[in-house]
Amino acid sequence: MYARVINYRRITDIIEFLNDIVQTLNNILWGNLLIIPLIVLGVYFTVGTDFVQFTYFKEMLSLLGDGIGKLEPKSGSISSFQAFCISTASRVGTSNIAV
Repeated sequence: MYARVINYRRITDIIEFLNDIVQTLNNILWGNLLIIPLIVLGVYFTVGTDFVQFTYFKEMLSLLGDGIGKLEPKSGSISSFQAFCISTASRVGTSNIAV
């Protein structure tokens, strides 16, 4: 049996090269190439939907509070607030795992 010699210097050079490529692509994408179109599209859709985020804010809050104070919920159903909490928890939890 021959001992296989691993050239760690070569592996380190390859990893550094790949890291440089990823950093360069990251800087290009998260520069003006991606940020400006996201802002422009956000404004476009906000105006196109007649500022739905702001006009229905009061409606959103009332729907979240709907069902508070009910003594017995229906079997197998959840309130709007519970659905909101589950959705928020899944999004926040997933992003924490990904980072």
